[in-house]
Amino acid sequence: MPQPGVNTPYDGLSTKSKTQLLDETLQRVNDVAQLVGGEWLDAGIPPSVFDPADAEQRAAWDWGPCDNKATTGQYDVYVRQLAEPSTEFDPEALTEKVRAHWEGLGHRVRQLGPAAQDSEGYRSIIVDLPHSASVSFAASTKILKISASGECIKWD
Repeated sequence: MPQPGVNTPYDGLSTKSKTQLLDETLQRVNDVAQLVGGEWLDAGIPPSVFDPADAEQRAAWDWGPCDNKATTGQYDVYVRQLAEPSTEFDPEALTEKVRAHWEGLGHRVRQLGPAAQDSEGYRSIIVDLPHSASVSFAASTKILKISASGECIKWD
């Protein structure tokens, strides 16, 4: 049995239902959104305010193939928050806040960035979860992003 947050290779398929997986994936995104605060928008055109309980939004979240096999599928949820023109985010402080939260839950956190030449301070942290699931948080002075991929199940 893999430990939470340990980077695991493909470890089989989940036995959960699509509804359970959507609930879990949305909850992972919502946990980070609530921790960071502010107004989070989905990727719709036009974007809507993220609401994990909204039936219309729930029906629109992306279901697609997992990386490991073409016969498997998972949910992908992505939300973002843009800085107001006269303000900037503090990517280092926000990333560390999310990191501390995830580590407090027992997850192992990987970090990407910041690139030395990046003037907006972009950085991204990721937690790998069982059954090819993951959750990530990215921040720069201009934008915040939360992305989660649910566990992989047999495509039906």
